[in-house]
Amino acid sequence: MSHCDSNWDVKIYIVTWNVSTKFPESISLNKLLGLENRPEQDTHLPDFFVIGLQEVNAQPQNTLYNLFKDDLWTQKFKEVLKERDYVVIKTEQMQGLLLSVFARRKHLLHLRQVETEYTRTGLGGIWGNKGAVSIRLNVYGSSICLVNAHLAAHDHMLEERINDYERIVQEQKFHVKAKEAIFDHDYVFWFGDLNFRLTGEATTSADEIRAMVARDELKQLIEKDQLLLVRREGRAFGQLQERLPQFPPTFKFEHGSNEYDMKRRPAWTDRILYAVNENNYRNVRLTVEQTSYKSHPSYNISDHKPVTSEFTLKVNRKSRYNVEHFRNQHNNRLSYKLAMANNTDVHSFDDLVTDLIDYGQVYEDTTERTISFKPIELWLVGEPNTIEYVIPNGFEEGNADWIGIYRENFTSLSEYLAYEYTETYKDKQHQLNEQQLQHLQNTRTVTLTFSENVSLPLDSRYQLLYFQSTGTRGVTGLVGISSSFAVEKRCPSPSFDEID
Repeated sequence: MSHCDSNWDVKIYIVTWNVSTKFPESISLNKLLGLENRPEQDTHLPDFFVIGLQEVNAQPQNTLYNLFKDDLWTQKFKEVLKERDYVVIKTEQMQGLLLSVFARRKHLLHLRQVETEYTRTGLGGIWGNKGAVSIRLNVYGSSICLVNAHLAAHDHMLEERINDYERIVQEQKFHVKAKEAIFDHDYVFWFGDLNFRLTGEATTSADEIRAMVARDELKQLIEKDQLLLVRREGRAFGQLQERLPQFPPTFKFEHGSNEYDMKRRPAWTDRILYAVNENNYRNVRLTVEQTSYKSHPSYNISDHKPVTSEFTLKVNRKSRYNVEHFRNQHNNRLSYKLAMANNTDVHSFDDLVTDLIDYGQVYEDTTERTISFKPIELWLVGEPNTIEYVIPNGFEEGNADWIGIYRENFTSLSEYLAYEYTETYKDKQHQLNEQQLQHLQNTRTVTLTFSENVSLPLDSRYQLLYFQSTGTRGVTGLVGISSSFAVEKRCPSPSFDEID
């Protein structure tokens, strides 16, 4: 990925697969992920892997297990991807729907405002066997929303599928300003077992569909696709685009084979669609290029074939106009002075920029604002440890910010061994004299004491991670990573009886 002042591009690899309650023990995922068997042979890795699964085994005993450990599918994907230095950013599950986002380690500090959401549509919204789970995040300043959906099944349930779509669009609300709805985002990727079938149930039998597939008459067959038709009619998915599948229908197969199960009419139920708001900003143009879209027929544990697609997201500077230019031009505007004098909700020039240009019209990458930890020579287990870090100008601390301790080369942001909330500067500043205030303008000193009961083996190395958090619905962003350090347990002082 390239990233500079004028443009950047990000490569995303998306997987959707209805796994039909099966477990992944005996399969290799390398081919599905477009990877070689040996990590050193993978030369063109994507920046992100997005894994959307449906009908994951959600029996009560597995749900309990998942409270304490990653589900078996996430573990399996993690085993493959950790060898290539990917980290799990976030996982969200609603019964059988599972969505995970993996990022290359080098991108971790450039992700912000990560949040999850879900919508139940089964049994009129009571049951979560159908619906959608979503993860939204900012990547190098651009907002991305990822939606993994499982819509109503069966040929005759077209209206229910349309209603499911509308319900998800209406009900999914995030807590990030101006990005509350799915289609407020710069980029949207909507995928899953969407369950759209082929029209002409009375005139086109399962045998006839299979015969057309065998004759490679896919272009004629796709014209009967319900999803294509409702998009053309503007009844659903109208804001999304899709390169039409050039692979055979991915449902329904006999388990363990590549033969269609003739109890159902074959259909393209498993899909990946996308949208880009190209002109969200005055100073840049957003584009997305879909570089592949295919099924993987060699995977036969389920009655669905997995589908993958690769995308390149681009941000291109349109002109010399930028935020700093705007700032210089308008810094002394009367409206700014009036807003500040009247003590309105405008608390900074950044807020004024927002108001003057209609929120979101100027693109600015705020992910360069990261916390810098001072080197930690040694950590004493179970004792107070004082650390220092420097915050960048313009960084907003919050009462819900926290610092976690992780093993070096952690593989998931959920793998913290312990954490403590930070004291904010505003909470402390009334206790400080002028010299201390000057020193602490950008430098923070925090004392952390993780319990002796926290397992920190002495033969491992560790890192501290700083998370910026709103405290609302888990909206978080990793903004600082310390260098690695060793831990040590202080020897207890000798007792009186032990002294000669």
